[in-house]
Amino acid sequence: MNELKLEYLKLKKKTRSWLGPILVFWLIMLAFPLTVEFMQDKLEIGFFSVLWIAILISMMLATEDIFIEDYNDGSLEQTIIKNTSFQFLISIRIIVYWLMIGVPISILSFIFSLGTSEDLLLSISVIPLSIISSYIFLNLFALGSALSLNKGSLLGALITMPLALPVLIVLGKSIIAFQLGINYLEFILLLLGCLSIIIIAVPIIVSFIIKAHLE
Repeated sequence: MNELKLEYLKLKKKTRSWLGPILVFWLIMLAFPLTVEFMQDKLEIGFFSVLWIAILISMMLATEDIFIEDYNDGSLEQTIIKNTSFQFLISIRIIVYWLMIGVPISILSFIFSLGTSEDLLLSISVIPLSIISSYIFLNLFALGSALSLNKGSLLGALITMPLALPVLIVLGKSIIAFQLGINYLEFILLLLGCLSIIIIAVPIIVSFIIKAHLE
């Protein structure tokens, strides 16, 4: 619990790191209806594609400096020396980022979905999809951030973006399944299965990558 509180306080002080991605998501979703004026009565057609991409971009921005500040000031090296469970601390950091960025964005996803589709059940189905996908994206882009720790965040995003594309495909199929009356819970279980592997594998891989950078 001490580690969780410490990571929360550290992120809370970096307002740009957690508020920026949320504002970017909000602006993208606001801009969408303004750019398709001739389809005002059919906004739902492209809404969910824009929604998933907006979540993807926001999570990418959220992890842009998830490790770089601690890397530059030597905190990561001290953490590794003092703690044997470095991968656990990485997991805690990702969880905190998800709680402060991913969860608010998931709530906004519900609000924008309800305002666009005017379908309460469909909008409610968006909540678990956005919550799970945002957590997956955070882990993937945290991996990319670790890979490009001293080479620029763009490189990490380019490396990990292909890993995120299958998640976008599943998200798109899940909305189609819900609209057609097919059991979309299978897609949620698929995403949860992917997440269960990612939340274990990514912190371990990231810890080895960061240690390699420091050596």
